[in-house]
Order: sequence, then C-alpha cells, then structure tokens
Amino acid sequence: MEKRRIIATLVAILAMGSASAEPGGNGASVGKGGFLLNVNTFEQCPGGEFLDSNRHQIAVQNGAAGNGADKTFKINKIFLKPGEDFWVQDGNACDDGAYFYLPITADNCSNCGIAEGEPLEPTFTQYEVRARVLGQPGGSVTVTSCVEEAADDTIVVDDNTDTETFCSVGEGNIWVQTRTVGSGKEQNKWENVSTQLLTVCVDTDGDMACDDRLGLFDPDGEGYWWNWDAQGRPHVQLVFYPVQSGI
Repeated sequence: MEKRRIIATLVAILAMGSASAEPGGNGASVGKGGFLLNVNTFEQCPGGEFLDSNRHQIAVQNGAAGNGADKTFKINKIFLKPGEDFWVQDGNACDDGAYFYLPITADNCSNCGIAEGEPLEPTFTQYEVRARVLGQPGGSVTVTSCVEEAADDTIVVDDNTDTETFCSVGEGNIWVQTRTVGSGKEQNKWENVSTQLLTVCVDTDGDMACDDRLGLFDPDGEGYWWNWDAQGRPHVQLVFYPVQSGI
C-alpha cells in the first residue's frame, strides 16, 4: 500500500509539473529546446535508483543535506555533467546523489571571472534557468553550487597540496526561497536563478566573500554539483531554456 501511495504521488506531481510550465504570462515556459525539471522533497524517499530513467524528476529528502563542500556526503547532492542533451541519469538524491546532464559548456557564462578584484555580473550565451517553489506553504529550499578543483591550485593557489572543493558564497550567489501562501499569479511567480545555479562564486582568500566566478564545466573544475537543502516539503520546478529563444 505504501509503495502504491508513493507511486501515485509521483505521478500526480509530474502531471502538475508538466501542466504548470505551459506559457501563460507567468515568466517561464518550456518551449522548443527547453527542459522542465521537478525536484521533489520527501520525508521518506521512494525506493530505487531511477537509473537511466530519463525522467524529469529528482527526489531529495527533507532536512538531509550536509556540508555542501563535502563531496563524500552525497545525500541531497545533484551532480552535474556536460552532455548532448538534458538527461536525468539517476533521479534519486536520497542515497548516493542524483546525476543530471546539461547540454552546456564553460562558454555558457561569457564573462565569468573577475575585474579589478570584483566578480563580474555573468552573461549567459547558451541556456538560462528559472525556478519557482510549489508544494506545502512554509517549505523552503537553499541551493548552493559547488566545484572541485581539477588539480592542485587551479582555482586557489595556496599551501594545500591537495585538490580542494569550494561552494558559492556571498549575497545573490546562493538561491534561497520559501513557499509562501498565495494564489493566482503570486504563487506562480518564477525567478531567474541562472547566476546561482549555473555558476560558482568562490572565496579564494578565506574572508567568506566571493572573489572569483566559474561557469559550470569550466576546466579549472573537475566536478560540479548542487547541494540541495530542503526544509519541509517544497516542490521546486526548474525550467532551462535556450538564450536565443527570447523567453
């Protein structure tokens, strides 16, 4: 019975997700070349690895996220890979992390980096992403983008001889949102989260301020992931859309 209930819940969520991402003046639409991804929070995650399922859904667990920079703690981490198309290879982040492929390159962020000691405002050339939080009122989500150095000192030059991991820091570089009570356009509002989800803004000198920005899949990084901290039962919808679509 419990297994059937979980399956029914997943089917209902997916149906709601596909319908609610249609164009309608709410600030996002899937459109041609776009991709809708649902990230759903569970108290008790459904079983199975969801391997090679190509579903548009990833499951995360309520309150289970750990230290974002600790790559060995994989629960509620969504590992990101470059690919020819959007593809959820493993949709269960409740065990050993989920795996999500995106058809972008490091050139997606055309002006990542720093100028005069300050990180530049990123401009995107291939894909952008918008997000909204549905689900039970009061549910919240904090999503932090992280990166592992490709080799020692490729991101930060220091006395540490090991490769290091870094997560975004600083205002406007981490996506934080709460599902508030609302109706109509208020609850259907989308926001552009491309800066927070498609770049990593790292602290290079230990002062907890952003000093440099890398776009996803910059060769200075060997691995990229999102640390997905969900509290309550937020249902997050992400819509990735081509920049040239004009959406």
